[in-house]
Amino acid sequence: MRANYHSHCDYCDGSSSARAMAEAACAAGFGVLGISSHAPLGRGLYEGNMKLPRLGGYLAEIRSLAREWEGRGLEILLGLEIDWLREAQSPRDALFAGLGLDYSIGSVHLVDLGSGPFAVDESAESFRARVEADAGGDARRVWKAYYEELCALIEAGGFDILGHLDLVTKYNRGGELFDESDPAYREAALGAAALLGGADIVIEINYGAMLRSGAAAPYPAPFILRALRERGVRVVLSADAHAPEQLGPAGSGAREAAREAARAAGYRSVALLSKGSWTEVGIDEA
Repeated sequence: MRANYHSHCDYCDGSSSARAMAEAACAAGFGVLGISSHAPLGRGLYEGNMKLPRLGGYLAEIRSLAREWEGRGLEILLGLEIDWLREAQSPRDALFAGLGLDYSIGSVHLVDLGSGPFAVDESAESFRARVEADAGGDARRVWKAYYEELCALIEAGGFDILGHLDLVTKYNRGGELFDESDPAYREAALGAAALLGGADIVIEINYGAMLRSGAAAPYPAPFILRALRERGVRVVLSADAHAPEQLGPAGSGAREAAREAARAAGYRSVALLSKGSWTEVGIDEA
């Protein structure tokens, strides 16, 4: 059964309605669609997040859509992608605890090197500017801070799926800003992978950057994915879709790249959340 749990709509930075996303998913043969808009984030830190006054409407609309599609071949799940920002927001916050979500995605987008949080994935120009302004041109400070926050998120828990594990590499095409083969970098990334062993957190193989910004491969990098498989960490395939076409034929090649990444790491199945429980399905079915 084909499933996607990382999907955004116009309650956050998605371009289309949840209904349009559901219609596209059904047409593309998905059996499960999770809507996971960016959760409200305090202090206006990240423009892509849902605004708090819209949260109630979002919950009601996704639940209504799920009832509407019940029995029509598409199971719609209510989720949120919840940012971690130390001492500011966590998936365990009381705001999210009583919402009745079907699942949640925990993600790190923001790091703070002392002059205020910034998103590592906002744009290539913004990333380079903050490396210069906040890290004195030394991007190693950025990835070190990123993995420190990622490890803190994993240890805090309170979510089901970890989003785009090595997102900090998004605008490091060709190693332009830092060396991803640096043993220190790999040690930091593998430290996060080690924490995931036995943590009962599912990791996404996220091919969204392939669809939206021309990335050559999905997250996470092969060496991380192999380490996750060795530790028995389960995976899902994620479009990280922000528009209906990313769930359809336009995303098919990237999804196959995610399947191949899973196979190359030694996976033979992926996790499936449906009807309130997790199971495993063969990669070719996902």
